Amino acid sequence: MRDLDLSLAPDPVERLASLLRLRFGEAWVPDPVTGGYSALLRTRTGRAMCATPDPATNRIILQAWVDWDWVTPTAVYTVDPAGHRDLAYWLSCGDLTDAGHAMKQRLQSLLDQLEPVPPLTDGGEPVDLNAAEQQLEHLAAQAGELTRQSVQFTAGLVYRKPVAADAQHLVRLAGHTARIAGRVDTLRGHAPTTDSVPRR
Repeated sequence: MRDLDLSLAPDPVERLASLLRLRFGEAWVPDPVTGGYSALLRTRTGRAMCATPDPATNRIILQAWVDWDWVTPTAVYTVDPAGHRDLAYWLSCGDLTDAGHAMKQRLQSLLDQLEPVPPLTDGGEPVDLNAAEQQLEHLAAQAGELTRQSVQFTAGLVYRKPVAADAQHLVRLAGHTARIAGRVDTLRGHAPTTDSVPRR
């Protein structure tokens, strides 16, 4: 297997996506509609995996899902960025060989927990569990939770409490909400564009 070409993806998240694609093969295509916070890869068969760096805890949050179900198994990979100033620098310049193998094992374990094909009706037709209208309630609940956590974060600011961990939680929650919203838009027939997604 080819070594990673550091010149191709100097951005930490882009390099993480390149690493995952290298480990899982060309069938997995990076999805740019992530806001720049997560490495999201998809296949044409409706499978997806996501790796989100968490600089506050030196962890990478790993998730996997399929488009016809809302089950999202999650795991973490804890990084030891010794010799590097932070997680982002380690992702940009560090030796990711061992980390790549470890993350592949964890992600493969998550993928193995998912339904391999969409469930079928009695007539043998795929059940459309992921229809946009059926998922709007789930998306609204997620948005409500994001609002609640934002209020809690603001209260922490007002009362001068530690807020870094809450901010990282908000980033992950917002990223998850954005992914759900993107899937709903796709099901409604609205093709997402990178122009409409704010970048860091």
